[in-house]
Amino acid sequence: MSLFLILLAGGDGKRLKSHTPKQFQVVNNATLLEHSLNAFKGFREIKKTIIVYNNKHKKYIKNINFK
Repeated sequence: MSLFLILLAGGDGKRLKSHTPKQFQVVNNATLLEHSLNAFKGFREIKKTIIVYNNKHKKYIKNINFK
């Protein structure tokens, strides 16, 4: 069976009261989005990953190392 992983990363994180959206905050040398991606690394059934993000956050997306 093939699965698709869809990660929703479009929020602004206003309740965090930071200029950087929550999904792009760095914790232990990786963004929260990267931690989410790493959580699914071992699932061989996942054939495609889709990240939904807000277009105004492109500058943050460009800094993420997608492997």
